[in-house]
Amino acid sequence: MEDASLPDYPPVQEEDLTHAFPGGLTDPSILRSFNSHAAAAFGTGRNESGLSQLARCTYRFVNKLLISSFVERWQPEMNIFHMTVGEMTLTLDGVGTILGLPIVGKSVSVPDVTDHHGVTLLVYGLGITERAAHEEVSSIGGNSVRLEWLRSQFAGVTDSDPDEAIQCAARAYLLFLLGCTLFSDKSGGRVPVVYLGLLMDLGSIHTYVWGAAALAFLYRQLGYASRSGVKQMGGYMNLLEAWIYEHFRAFRPH
Repeated sequence: MEDASLPDYPPVQEEDLTHAFPGGLTDPSILRSFNSHAAAAFGTGRNESGLSQLARCTYRFVNKLLISSFVERWQPEMNIFHMTVGEMTLTLDGVGTILGLPIVGKSVSVPDVTDHHGVTLLVYGLGITERAAHEEVSSIGGNSVRLEWLRSQFAGVTDSDPDEAIQCAARAYLLFLLGCTLFSDKSGGRVPVVYLGLLMDLGSIHTYVWGAAALAFLYRQLGYASRSGVKQMGGYMNLLEAWIYEHFRAFRPH
């Protein structure tokens, strides 16, 4: 069933992934779908996070009918699609090929956090005041923040600001990116603060197995969506749709 208690957040729009994340270095070679962003902390001309390609792995529209038809064939106990031609599923190799994300490395493991811990992550990771962090976490619930809130907090950051401010903006950008791609939830407009804990050390972000985490998260969301009465689904729909087009070319848009 739908989460009736969740606020009705607007979904992330295409312009959110093709326009600039306010502030930061202007260099299309870093994240081509963003004209400028706060990734200067990663070094000029390159992005060391290993997540930059996510900004390019985006369809203009999600084919909801196609996704729904495959969800109906999902078997959550086995994590496979029951097809007329046999059984198939997304694999780590497929995720690595489609998204170019690491599938070998450190586990993306995030613990449950209290509201207090969530506020602390925002204060130390993004340089947000404790009051602002508490207000956002309290108003949204679930130890999450709005994607639009992340954007607005760093609207004035530029590459001439102190390194610490740019690093905070870089973490905010990456948290934003994770929230509207790999770990997108049903609202389409918020992201759990707990992922910020993995972004504290900007130099080690690329060592995590983001590809495996994306696949595990999508498996779980497919399991939820396959239940009777559920009308919404979280997870990275672009990944699932790209996999379908790769293996069932008749469905590819013309």
